Amino acid sequence: MTTSYLLKGSPPNVSWSLTDMRLRRTKWLKGKPRNWMLWGVNERFKWVLERLPGSTVFLYMTKGAGVAGGLVLYGTAHEIFDLEEPYWPEGEWKKAFYLEVKAAAPKVLEEPENPAVWKLVSRKKLAEIGVKILPGPQKLREREAKLLMQLLEKLR
Repeated sequence: MTTSYLLKGSPPNVSWSLTDMRLRRTKWLKGKPRNWMLWGVNERFKWVLERLPGSTVFLYMTKGAGVAGGLVLYGTAHEIFDLEEPYWPEGEWKKAFYLEVKAAAPKVLEEPENPAVWKLVSRKKLAEIGVKILPGPQKLREREAKLLMQLLEKLR
């Protein structure tokens, strides 16, 4: 199995990327497949950036106003590139990559602009299967990645 990572993001940033994937409102997604979105990694996490292309990425949304947070989606990471201008509403990341979305929790792709209605896999459920949410990016073991894929696939 390929290398797998669990990356995190705030509700506004996750929603922004998903809405852009759906509406194609920025130049970076023009001409890309419809199931590709943009995500970013802080440059200080070189250990992730070095092995990211071709890896499986799980996206976890942190809790925020009106949302509990949880596992949003997974997909395959593609090309990493430098962003020459800000993209997300919160924070600034210079390194971005294309994420080919393979599966998402219910309502995520249907209503990307409204995280409050998303049916995410909760932090508690993740802990029950042995996946603890830690600060920053996490490298997942093969067993953990398979369990997370199965969880998201079951919800479809």
